[in-house]
Amino acid sequence: MKFCFRFISALTVSLLLVSPVYSQDQPTPEERAYEFRHGLFETFGWKLGQLAGAKAKGDETAFVKHANDLAFLSTLLEEGFQIENSLPEGTRAKPEIWQDYATFKEKAQTLNEAATALTESGAMKGFDIQDFGSKICGGCHKKFRLKEES
Repeated sequence: MKFCFRFISALTVSLLLVSPVYSQDQPTPEERAYEFRHGLFETFGWKLGQLAGAKAKGDETAFVKHANDLAFLSTLLEEGFQIENSLPEGTRAKPEIWQDYATFKEKAQTLNEAATALTESGAMKGFDIQDFGSKICGGCHKKFRLKEES
């Protein structure tokens, strides 16, 4: 009987101590979508920097590796925008993404094609990070992303 009482008491205390961990607010699906795409865009930026660095060093092998990574990452872009109007606090995405999803998909495809083209032999020679950023990335940002507040 003593054992049963101690076991039940220990179990009750354990559940009371652990329950606050489980009751913490979990991110909403919209917040999770935002976190996914935020991380994806951070990784895009990193990979573009790696491309520029590889070009500066004349390292075509590294350039092609980073271009392949960028091409793969671009295939994940639409996944981050599957939840319509996922605009939690902190996002710079505009509702126009879902209002004109066909154009958004076209822009995502353009990014994928441009990144894939960078994997081809000799592509490093013509790569200009500013040109890529303004034409490829900027083409989508102008229509579908809020400007950064100064």
